[in-house]
Amino acid sequence: MEKKNAKILLIDDNDVTREVLRVILRSEGYNVAGEATDGGTGLELAVKLRPDLIMLDIVMPKISGTEILPRIRELLPDARVLMVTANKDQETISEVVKNGIHGYILKPFNAQKIIDTVASVIAKINK
Repeated sequence: MEKKNAKILLIDDNDVTREVLRVILRSEGYNVAGEATDGGTGLELAVKLRPDLIMLDIVMPKISGTEILPRIRELLPDARVLMVTANKDQETISEVVKNGIHGYILKPFNAQKIIDTVASVIAKINK
């Protein structure tokens, strides 16, 4: 899949994180189709937008990323999910990997790491 055709949804309660991700992704030619600040809104947007890639924060108010991940997998089986987290806890990472994520990005992140990780996930779509 070409990156300009890939629709990306950002789900993260931190405004700065979403802004940084949006700026980096758009500067690389990606289509950031939507943004949500919590899991519930994120899930609704995901169903509406049907993104190719969802960048999902783990720790959020109301509904966490780990809580909506199984619903995303069920409702959007073709969507790729990258977890974005400051949580290096092995147990949490094991849980989200078990639930079918396609990778994760640890905060604080650098632009190149995001670009490389997103590019590798997008490249595997429709192969």
